[in-house]
Amino acid sequence: MKRLITLLLILTTLPAWAQYKVDHLGKPYNTPGSETGAIIVGDTVLVYSSLPPSERGNREFHFNTSITQLLQSRISRSTGKLARPKPCRWGLNSSKDHTANLAIDPVKHDLYFTRCRADDPTLRCDIWYARKLKRGWDKPRKVAGPLNSSDYTSTHPAVGQLPDGSTILYFSSNRPGGSGGMDIWYTIVADGTAGECVNLGPQVNTHDDEITPFYDQRNGVLYFSSDRAGGRGGHDIYCAVGQRNTWQKAEAVCGCLNSEQNDIYYVVTHHDSVTGMPVAGYLSSNRPDSFFMTDSTCCNDIYRWSLDSLWLQARNEAAARTLDSLQHLPPPRPNFMFPLFLYFHNDDPDPMSRAATTTTDYATCQQRLAAMRNEYIAHQTSAADSAMMRQFFDTCVEGNYRRIEQLLEYIASMIGHGDSITLTIAGYASPVFNDDYNRILSERRIASFINMLHTWHGGALEAAIADGHLVISQRPRGAVATSAPTQSADPVYGLSAAMSRRIEIISCEVR
Repeated sequence: MKRLITLLLILTTLPAWAQYKVDHLGKPYNTPGSETGAIIVGDTVLVYSSLPPSERGNREFHFNTSITQLLQSRISRSTGKLARPKPCRWGLNSSKDHTANLAIDPVKHDLYFTRCRADDPTLRCDIWYARKLKRGWDKPRKVAGPLNSSDYTSTHPAVGQLPDGSTILYFSSNRPGGSGGMDIWYTIVADGTAGECVNLGPQVNTHDDEITPFYDQRNGVLYFSSDRAGGRGGHDIYCAVGQRNTWQKAEAVCGCLNSEQNDIYYVVTHHDSVTGMPVAGYLSSNRPDSFFMTDSTCCNDIYRWSLDSLWLQARNEAAARTLDSLQHLPPPRPNFMFPLFLYFHNDDPDPMSRAATTTTDYATCQQRLAAMRNEYIAHQTSAADSAMMRQFFDTCVEGNYRRIEQLLEYIASMIGHGDSITLTIAGYASPVFNDDYNRILSERRIASFINMLHTWHGGALEAAIADGHLVISQRPRGAVATSAPTQSADPVYGLSAAMSRRIEIISCEVR
């Protein structure tokens, strides 16, 4: 428990400047070609992908006659220095196809990697698998099941473990059913066979490209790169807390790690022994000090990032000095992302009522909607539509209800330390009824949430509502126009309508 509190204290006081260093790995590991995806295997070997340049004359640069291969470099146990890189000896490279993006199962030590057809102008890729033997690895083979297809690409494998011991594979793909472009997906794999592929949802994916995932198992954080709007330039590194397809909304990592160029293949290789905080790893980038021949935008190099050891030591010492008094301090604020959406079935609560109030609480409304999951899925018109609706129920209906429970726990703890809270809530309806009715329904939905606040944990917040320490600011807004894709002609069961029937926790202000 003390270790967890220390970690939370450090993370909530971590400044966004000056504590990280990003160093170019230099020669011979980087070349004028492209080097990406560095990981450490067994604490003794650095493995990464390298696409060497192919020269014609002195100035031209061509990738089309080169093959990406995995290279490995021994790490000295005594000094930590890297030996000269050599082609990977584990039987993974191909003489005809690109081989890249190595990931290792942290428990079973099986290997996952990408192979892309060099003669395919679309550079379509599949994910392959090599089973761990007593010595070395078995002959690699393509992962079986629905993961790979000749119609789209699957690449950038990242491996994690679920609480039940199952192996989960996060990966990038442009398969149907995503948010657009390349998205991050997951599948459960066993003995080289993948199960159903599930999109990580709108908390992680956007209409732009999301690529190169890495899952920090120790802290439950997914790192990935995206070229979405709002970044510093090119692909930036983002992170999201969660697992499977239940995530907090992704945020950009510390600004000093991202550049105005592409920053991709972020991995964590070392954690602080006291706090578990990530303190070192690798990323790939084409920032200005990368090696290149004629075009600085063409070629990624490997960089090592690290947390300044003196800064970390100072933070650990400061945290240790405050542990004894932490019980007298308000808890650090969890990373809640607003607005937080909570959803309803059509005309719920109290169908056809003209009253702006209700005796129903939101917990009841949520349970009714969750129980209709299969009914909603059955109304969809294709497998892709059904997958999107399952994702909506997993991530939005059920996942957000879990998040509101965490928010209420936080509110109760802050009030217990003498703070006051203002919750701002907006209510919406789908455009099925007229404007007047939709506004009344919006008010009724907000009222159901306020009812839940009164009864939550046996009335734990009742006194705070009565004495003004918890204030609810209401903003009923009626029907909402949503940009979500309509996946069913039925105005009740289509995804667009389902996402419109909601309330939004817009903000939680501590006064």
